[in-house]
Amino acid sequence: MADLLSVVARMRALEKGEAVPIVSQRQVIIQPHARIVTMLSMAGEDTSVHAVAIGRLGVAPQIKVAPDPRRRDDQYELLLWLLPQFEDYYTWCRKKETFPQIWVSSYSALGHLDTLADRLRFTDDARVKRLGELWTYAGERSPIAGQQALISATIALRAHYATGQQDTEDEHLSALLTWIEPPAGRDILAAVAMAENQPMGTKTDPRFDTEELQPAVALFNKARQEGDVRAQAFHADRIQQMLETVIRPIYTATQRAIAILGRPCWKENIALEALGAQEAADFARFMHNRDAGYRLPYNDSAKAAAFKIVARERTVGNVEAAFIRHDHAMRERGAESGTVLRGTIVERDKVRLAPYKFETRMVLSTPQESLHLRTGDEIWNLDDPKLCLRVTEIVRRGPLSWVSGIVEKGKKAALVLNIGDVLDLGPKDPDWDASIREFAQMSTRLDAQPWTHSETMPAAAPLTKPRPNDLLAAVERMV
Repeated sequence: MADLLSVVARMRALEKGEAVPIVSQRQVIIQPHARIVTMLSMAGEDTSVHAVAIGRLGVAPQIKVAPDPRRRDDQYELLLWLLPQFEDYYTWCRKKETFPQIWVSSYSALGHLDTLADRLRFTDDARVKRLGELWTYAGERSPIAGQQALISATIALRAHYATGQQDTEDEHLSALLTWIEPPAGRDILAAVAMAENQPMGTKTDPRFDTEELQPAVALFNKARQEGDVRAQAFHADRIQQMLETVIRPIYTATQRAIAILGRPCWKENIALEALGAQEAADFARFMHNRDAGYRLPYNDSAKAAAFKIVARERTVGNVEAAFIRHDHAMRERGAESGTVLRGTIVERDKVRLAPYKFETRMVLSTPQESLHLRTGDEIWNLDDPKLCLRVTEIVRRGPLSWVSGIVEKGKKAALVLNIGDVLDLGPKDPDWDASIREFAQMSTRLDAQPWTHSETMPAAAPLTKPRPNDLLAAVERMV
C-alpha cells in the first residue's frame, strides 16, 4: 500500500477505536475444503512439533501431542499421525483438479511449517520423508506473489483491514481480531493488551514453560526411565491438557479469521480466478514430479535457481497487473503512487503519414505529481485491454503534467473516445504463459555454456588487419 494511504487508514482506525476496511473486494481465495493447521514447538527446539491441531472451517480440531518431541519416537509418532491426513487431502484435490490450501495463524507459523518441510524430507524414515515432501509444496509456494496454497491468517486480514497499531503488532492474531471486532464499551488499547496475553504463534509463554510445562515433561521422562507405565500415562495426559489450553484458542482464532474473510460483504475479485488456475496447475505439476521420482534437493542447482528467479519475477508483474486491472483498491493505490496514469484526454488527432497509413496521437493531462513513466513506455487502458499508448513526451506545466503518446494498438477504440474522457492507463494485461516461453529460451541458451563460466579460454581470433604502431593514438582517433 502507498505510504500516504497506509498512514491515513491507520490514523482513521486509531480515531475510531476499531479496524477499518481498506478494500471492498476479497484479496484471497478461500477453499471450502482448506485445512487449518496449528502447531506448537518446544522452546529451544524450532524444528519440533510438540502439539498439532488440524481441521476445517466450522469443524472441531483433531489434536495430537508428543509428550517430549526431543525423543525421535515420540516425534515420529505425531508426524506419522499427520501423514495420512495430508496424503488423503492431496489425493482428493488431484481428483478434483484443484489445489490444497493450508491456513496457519501467523507469519511465524508459516515459517515453522516451511522449516519443518525442509528438515523432514531428509530424514531416514520414508514415511516422514513423504510428509516433508507434501509440506514442501506449500512451503515453496509461500514466498511467491499471489500464491494461494499456504495462507497466514494475519497476512490475509491485513490485506483487508488497517488497525491503529504497527505492522509487527498486527502479527498477533488475537490482537488483530480484537481491532476488527472490538468488545463493546471497552477501551480498544486495553482490550488489545489483554488479547496479547494469549500466545498466538508457535511458542508457548516462557513463564508457562518454566512453571508448568517443563516440570511435567521432566516427570514424564522420569516415569519412563523408571518403567512406571501408570505414572507415564498420567503425566502424558497432563501435558496433553496443558498444551490443549494453548493450541485450541489459536485454532479457534484462525477459524474466526477465515469466517471474517468469508463474509458476503466482500465483493468477488476477478483477479483471483487466474491465481486459482495457476495454483491448480502448479500443484498438478508438483505432484506429477513426485510420482515421476524427481527428488527435492536441499539447494537448487544454478540452472534451477535461475528458472525459479525468472518465474518469481514474472509472477510479481502478472499479479500486480491483474490486481491493478480488476481490484478497485489496488488501482487507487496505483494512481496515488504514480504506477497508474489517470489522465484526461485534451487532444486526439488522426495524422496521415502516407497513402493508406495513419497515426493516432493523444495528449492527456493529469494532476498526479509523481508518475512512474518514461519516454518509450507502453501503457494500456485498464478498462479496455485493446488500447495501447506509447509515451513520446512528458512535460510538467504548473499543477498539471501533459503526457503525449502514439496509439500503438486499438486505433479504432481510440477514435471512439472523446475529449474530456478520463482514462486509467497502466501495465499490460497479465501474460501467465510468458514464463513457459522464457524457460524454453533459457534452456536453449544455457545448453551452450559461455566461456566466462568455464575453465577453457576461447581460441584467439586471427588478426585480419595490420596492428597499428601506436595503439593509444588509434583508439583516440576512434573517439
